[in-house]
Amino acid sequence: MQNDVVAVMIKGVMPTANGCAVFLGNDTKTFVIYVDHSVGKAIEMALSGVKKERPLTHDLIGHILLAWTPVWSTS
Repeated sequence: MQNDVVAVMIKGVMPTANGCAVFLGNDTKTFVIYVDHSVGKAIEMALSGVKKERPLTHDLIGHILLAWTPVWSTS
């Protein structure tokens, strides 16, 4: 079984009545996911480079994944 990985980037975050729309995609396709206002704000902060006093949960997960990157790339 072949697993193709397609790199995507966040193209934008837009507030909606019930949360935020996050636009993800590449040069070929774009799709949207809907998230809570607090998640949308956290994504916007990360994109803007704004740092919080304490790391948020997604910051911790990001650091863990980055620490594992050398292990994955040598496999």
